Amino acid sequence: MVKGILHPDDARRAVSAGADGLIVSNHGGRQLDGTVAPLTMLPEVVEAIEGAVPVMIDGSFRRGSQVLKALSLGASFVFLGRPFNYAASIAGEAGVKKAVSLLGSEMERNMALLGVTDVEELTTDLLRRH
Repeated sequence: MVKGILHPDDARRAVSAGADGLIVSNHGGRQLDGTVAPLTMLPEVVEAIEGAVPVMIDGSFRRGSQVLKALSLGASFVFLGRPFNYAASIAGEAGVKKAVSLLGSEMERNMALLGVTDVEELTTDLLRRH
């Protein structure tokens, strides 16, 4: 796995070097002031590697709708950390269980509004650029 991919050329290089998967990430934006958001680069990275390996993403995901957007743009997996860290710090295990439940409910509701019943049905056709 190679984390920190933000450019299609880097994605191709990582795959050529034998990576089994890529994580599109700017490491929380802590390393470079004003770096590009991972979600912005996700479609270009996915296109560049043409399905050779799974492409995952992290970067400030907090809501079910954001997870669905990343999956629609080609992510195989979305990492979430802060919502569960916050929930654990406030209410421990019960807080994390509630956060997982809320995330699942948000995803189910938004999928219903999109007219899909499975995440495999999520495509860029469901998104609109503004």
